[in-house]
Amino acid sequence: MTGENVNAHEELPTVAEEQAAAETTIVAVRFQQAGKAYHYRLPPGLEVEPRSWVVVPTRAGEQVAQVAALVPAEGRDADELKAVLRRATGLDMLRYQQRKREGEALLKQIRGLLRQMKLREVKVAAAELTLAGDVVTVLYTGNLSGRSRATLQRRIASLAKCRVELKSIGPRDYAKYLGGFGVCGQPLCCATHLTEFRNVSIRMAKDQSISMAPSDTTGMCGRLRCCLAFEHAVYLAESKDFPKRKARVQTPEGLGRVIDWDVLKRQVVVEIPPTGPRIERKRYRFGVDEVTVVPKEDS
Repeated sequence: MTGENVNAHEELPTVAEEQAAAETTIVAVRFQQAGKAYHYRLPPGLEVEPRSWVVVPTRAGEQVAQVAALVPAEGRDADELKAVLRRATGLDMLRYQQRKREGEALLKQIRGLLRQMKLREVKVAAAELTLAGDVVTVLYTGNLSGRSRATLQRRIASLAKCRVELKSIGPRDYAKYLGGFGVCGQPLCCATHLTEFRNVSIRMAKDQSISMAPSDTTGMCGRLRCCLAFEHAVYLAESKDFPKRKARVQTPEGLGRVIDWDVLKRQVVVEIPPTGPRIERKRYRFGVDEVTVVPKEDS
């Protein structure tokens, strides 16, 4: 007999077990409406669909989460993922709502503690209790030194009567929890539909012809507005056939120089004449198809 010897006592997987492993489903769940998606393995026999509520294990303890999507398991090692415990029952949802109310009440008390301790730079975004109510995770932003951190943690534990974990978050995450309205008058993108924070650069604002004034480029978090990133691709695609800024163009009103774009209206702002005293120049708006770039040797 050739090949490797097989231990007679070794239990080989059955056909049913192999099929079950091949059909393993991974679910993406969220703990907030626009929160980050976390992946869990769906046990055999447990059926869920998007928007259904489930109970999952976390580092702090069991939590209720909402299914965002079913994810194919191809190319993923599902065995390394934690498994969904169960569909959330009516009792689970009742306890979930109760823990949310307890967390909101505790949040007010924590903010009072911060005032008493004169920790003005520290802001608390949320106090999240596990389903069992034995652990509370306090999310905060700001500088919290070792001694102040230990004192605050001890005082919160005295109020909550459970184990306390303090977790530092960034200003963008704080704005997501806080909510509110942006300069556009609409609810904050981070609190409604943005699940991941992307890198934002000032170049994106320039490409979109946005004023460099801080009031026009920064959000309530004090960082560059997230919409600059996810709208940037649209502006780049729509402005491919636009003449460059400072380019000389021939217009229905004569020779001029491009000083700005209005991408969404597909217009360019042109100064005529292109040179001379600024007081003598006038600004016009033309459609992109109405202007022609003049080569440098002809200008």
